[in-house]
Amino acid sequence: MVVEYQDEQIKVSKWAIIRWLRLDRLEPERAVTSYWIPSRALLFIRIPTSLYSTIVIWASIGTSAMAGDFSRYFAHFTQMTYIGLHAYLITALYHHVCYLRTPQPHQPNSFFKQPSILNYLFSYLYHSIVVFNIITPIVYWCALSPALTSATNEETIRKEGEPPIRWWVTTSLHGVSFVLMMMEVIFSRMTLYVNMVLLVLINVVLYMFLTFIVHATTGWWVYGFLDWDQGGVAAGWYIGIGAAFIVVYFIQFLFHMLRDWVAKKLGRFPQHKTEMRQNDVETGQQLRDSGVATSRYSQEQ
Repeated sequence: MVVEYQDEQIKVSKWAIIRWLRLDRLEPERAVTSYWIPSRALLFIRIPTSLYSTIVIWASIGTSAMAGDFSRYFAHFTQMTYIGLHAYLITALYHHVCYLRTPQPHQPNSFFKQPSILNYLFSYLYHSIVVFNIITPIVYWCALSPALTSATNEETIRKEGEPPIRWWVTTSLHGVSFVLMMMEVIFSRMTLYVNMVLLVLINVVLYMFLTFIVHATTGWWVYGFLDWDQGGVAAGWYIGIGAAFIVVYFIQFLFHMLRDWVAKKLGRFPQHKTEMRQNDVETGQQLRDSGVATSRYSQEQ
């Protein structure tokens, strides 16, 4: 079944850097529609996922505050990543509701009525969450979690008497977040642009600077593998993690291409009105060439 969408692009920016990054290439309808399910069904998926992310983020803040560690909360890449994911889910949910409230054929008017900077941020959020929510679970379960579980009884995160909510929050931030992100990738029709990898990498570099500031002011490294005292090992971590972000970005880029390719092969790729009009004209020409006339194409002539 071929679905018809407008896929209208937001206004082209007058700034060259915005155009180069493709931030103004956003087609808002892609964020609120799917190749595989009706838009209303996608909304019914987003409601519980957005609710879950809201519960997790407040539980995370609460457990951090109760542990007396809230002063360091926003220094962790995990928390910053999850805040970005939560922001995207809530924003997409808002626009999705607005989209379905418009008369049919539905229009993503809420995107077009808001300032362009908010659309740029929405596009950036998507490009970042699809990468960060892969890196975070990998680094945690491969590099950080083993160190925690092998620590002494006084240091271990799973000490006796610790409430189960701490384990649930940790699993949600470092595992369920990946599932929430992939549901967006699979069920929505958002696209990635190659040039945006630069902005994602700049984000990572800025976070590195933040960890340097935290260390300079508190003497504490957010993550032990960033400690300069390790010498060449630390340098390897910096280079390796930076390269990992780039690799993961292009893996996601290819996955988006694969998703679109499968949709085309299965006949789920939507036709725009201009494309459907062109197909009608070509079909009419074929009918006329074969000597078959129809009132529809006769009227068009």
